[in-house]
Amino acid sequence: MKTQQTKFVGLLFISFLLLQGCVADLRTKLIKKEGITSVNTKKGKELLLKAWKKQGFDNLQKHQVYSFTGNDSWKGILGTLGKIWPERKGTMDFKYEIGTFDGQLTFKTGKLEGTTVGLQNWKYYEVSPEKDTLFKKAPKRIEFGLAAFQYFTEMIDRLKNAPIISFAGEKEFKGQNYDLVFCSWKTEKPHDENDQYIAWINQKTGLLDYTQYTLRENYMKPPGYKMVYGAVEYGNLKNINGVLVPHEQTVYAFGIKKKKKKNIHQLLISDFKFDAFDKEELRIDKTYKKGGDFKN
Repeated sequence: MKTQQTKFVGLLFISFLLLQGCVADLRTKLIKKEGITSVNTKKGKELLLKAWKKQGFDNLQKHQVYSFTGNDSWKGILGTLGKIWPERKGTMDFKYEIGTFDGQLTFKTGKLEGTTVGLQNWKYYEVSPEKDTLFKKAPKRIEFGLAAFQYFTEMIDRLKNAPIISFAGEKEFKGQNYDLVFCSWKTEKPHDENDQYIAWINQKTGLLDYTQYTLRENYMKPPGYKMVYGAVEYGNLKNINGVLVPHEQTVYAFGIKKKKKKNIHQLLISDFKFDAFDKEELRIDKTYKKGGDFKN
């Protein structure tokens, strides 16, 4: 088994090496053919806004913070390579402030049990079980994970604010018909600085079922890492104060898969609550100014 895994990793490395300098491109045939037109921009924005309201995210700004418990697992070779936390499986308590990237998590299991890690206006800190606080250089994986888990949970709300939005065509998948909406920043063409997203909106339910995304800021940075892309499938939506919160987030490498068991990562959420703590709890250092939906 180890020999097979070694061969697989070797082939993966060679593949990435051959792709060095290439950048993943999620533009659909429609986007590549027509570019970003005013008609498709209008349609794409309307589709996103409709899904945003359908999922109740217009109620999000009625709240300041939210918290939840997450059971997180990473599978297979790619899961082992890509895992964000020290262990492949673990339970953590998350806290986030809406409209920012200020958040923290406390490990409930594993070798970091009892430790809290967080971001305050993109400044990383750790709080030991003895309550000692230390601002330090962020471990890239954990910094990425803290922000990404919030972004994925708020995906429809974040994407609707992208400066480039366009209807990207229709697609059938697993017996369901989808409207595809392309979202990006700066330019629709692939570039090093900004990611591309494709939102899959179910034509029957009006809900966001999947999102494809690139990983320009890949924390592993292997050769050819800018060719890496993935997809998240949302399930088990629960109505929390009028917001349909996805309590099952299943992540796939290199596109959506028909079989859920082919995932590399899955987050199962429980005990989701709005405003169950004071947002000042996330301001570990009161001298830092409040963070926003940006890197500053």
